[in-house]
Amino acid sequence: MKRVVRLTEQELGSLIGTIMDMIGGKGDKDTSKEKSNIISTPLSSSDSKVVGSQWKSCNAWKSSGGLSKWGDKIKIEKSPTKFKISYSGPSSGLSIAHAANGKDTIHQLYNVLICELNPFLAEGKMKPKIDSITTQSGKNSDGTSNLSITVPIEKSDETYQIDRRGGWGHDPGASKMSSKCSEIKNKGGKCFGPVRNVVDSRIGKITEYFITHTI
Repeated sequence: MKRVVRLTEQELGSLIGTIMDMIGGKGDKDTSKEKSNIISTPLSSSDSKVVGSQWKSCNAWKSSGGLSKWGDKIKIEKSPTKFKISYSGPSSGLSIAHAANGKDTIHQLYNVLICELNPFLAEGKMKPKIDSITTQSGKNSDGTSNLSITVPIEKSDETYQIDRRGGWGHDPGASKMSSKCSEIKNKGGKCFGPVRNVVDSRIGKITEYFITHTI
């Protein structure tokens, strides 16, 4: 005698769902690996998640020609372990990367840092060590100024970005960066900082606050 098995509507729905998952290759798929692959996928430099991609100062930097225009004054060295940007030229008078065509030239190097470093970080698996950032500045023999910013980088399973706020000749405080970190954490992201960084030399005093966060 044949045995007839009757399924309830709920059991039948569950069985169909299991079969569809098997057909789609989902079965016992490791979702943690899937998430990791998504995080490490390189982002386009114009993606809105890339900090600076929507900034007017970065748009000004790109529209002016970027390194092809300012390569005689700005040099960049980058690797998976370090990103270094340096400037040599007049401390003021030129608008390189400013939202309103400002002429605080040497301080704008921090904007260029954001414009150039974050697309590099968006390639994934790198985290800037903001508590180890070093800056050097001074005067050249011809009377012009110089400034270099070095950001150490470490390996990471996630994609990080760097953000900043600072002032030349004044201290803007950490509140804006602190608020952004809190907002990112409230949304489930990771954020570290703010870390205060000061360079004080013959060009004056520049005070910056850095944070780094996942995207």
